[in-house]
Amino acid sequence: MNTRLITSSGIMAIAALCAAMCLCGYLWVPQLPATADFGIVLPSPDLWPLSPVWNEVLNAGLIAICAPALYLINKHFSLLKSSLPFWALFYLPLMCANLMLSSHLTAAPVVLATLLPAIVAIFSSSRRRNATRPIFFMATCLAIGSLFQQAFIPFVGAAFLSAIVVKAMRPKEFCAMGLGLIAVYWVLLGFGIVGIYDFHRPHLSTIFTTGVSREMFAVAVWSGVALLTALILSLYNGIKLYAGNSQIRGYNNVVNIFGLTAAVAAMCDIDNMTAYLGVFNIWVALQFANLFTLHTLHRPHWIFWLIQAVILSFAVSLLFTSF
Repeated sequence: MNTRLITSSGIMAIAALCAAMCLCGYLWVPQLPATADFGIVLPSPDLWPLSPVWNEVLNAGLIAICAPALYLINKHFSLLKSSLPFWALFYLPLMCANLMLSSHLTAAPVVLATLLPAIVAIFSSSRRRNATRPIFFMATCLAIGSLFQQAFIPFVGAAFLSAIVVKAMRPKEFCAMGLGLIAVYWVLLGFGIVGIYDFHRPHLSTIFTTGVSREMFAVAVWSGVALLTALILSLYNGIKLYAGNSQIRGYNNVVNIFGLTAAVAAMCDIDNMTAYLGVFNIWVALQFANLFTLHTLHRPHWIFWLIQAVILSFAVSLLFTSF
């Protein structure tokens, strides 16, 4: 792998472009009104009572924090065969180019920031003789997230399957996961912080029955193209991963499971589609990153910046369609 493919100036250029996309989105893309409250107990992030400025500051901050988090996760668990921050450098443009996510606070970065510790816990539980603590922590993260977003419900299944993939799910770990999911609600109800009437029934609307709103049509089309690209790259990269270290393959498969779950859940919860796009984007970003770390590419510099340009073009197209 050419360690000079990405220089510090290139990293700064990508960071500057991402900041510019967030700013342009904040200035020119109108915030869509909330269609429903997707929180089970607490209000979903798009209903939080914040001023427009603090709304965007929190949103941009969460998006930005997840980028070094991905770098540190890769550095510790070695998902990629490179020390370069490929994963973060594809994730950040994918998030910021979608101006529906980067211009105002949505559930996407909140869900992602809450799920990343859960994913790290699954990685940490890999092949441990006793993985009850990380599995309990993972389940607690999912339970806390479900208080303010129903998007966490399908990720419970993804987390369970991921724990099986990394060989950490045994009877006692299964019990720990169940206790982690119940404990948060048990405490809130037991101390009278919330009552039974504070619970909301999840709102579900599939893409096949409800369709896609006019405002989200471009996002849905882009997500469909990204899904097809990620599936093709997953199969292409999977050939190399299959011949490599089984533990690294397991870590990659965990991200694959969460990404595919996000894609399917978004189609089954189309009115709440943006909530799943943060997790979806880290999966797409990992496939792009693996393309550069697993394969010997002809003129990788050109390919890298071509992908960045295609991602940037999505932001430009959203800017034009928002007027």
